Amino acid sequence: MGRVRRPLTGRTVLIVEDDFLVGHDLRSFLEDAGAEIVGPIGDIAHACGVAREQAIDGAVLDVHMWSDTAAPVAVELTTRNVPFIVVSGYGPEDIPPAMRDATYLAKPVKRLELVDVAAAMFAPAARPTGRTAK
Repeated sequence: MGRVRRPLTGRTVLIVEDDFLVGHDLRSFLEDAGAEIVGPIGDIAHACGVAREQAIDGAVLDVHMWSDTAAPVAVELTTRNVPFIVVSGYGPEDIPPAMRDATYLAKPVKRLELVDVAAAMFAPAARPTGRTAK
């Protein structure tokens, strides 16, 4: 039997996604890789509160959320130096300015691609911590 790869063990990841099935898949992909997941959250105000107040190591953000975008969440994460991955069915040219510097993955997201990118971006040595003591 092969060894199970869990490169996100010990990492807490926020998922901001308004589509239940897509959010479920993202959660499953990252949990299988060892991450603890907050979400998926489909409400921008709630997601901003989590991004501002909870100890997280990274986030996966959908671009278009109902009739809004997840740009305010991206601003909160950037303020705390928390890296995030943008996932969208829209092209990179449709991403709001607050989200343009993030790594972009097109939907449908491939499991291994998401896990590899998240493991590289959310690793403790990859960036200064965005965690706050609570």
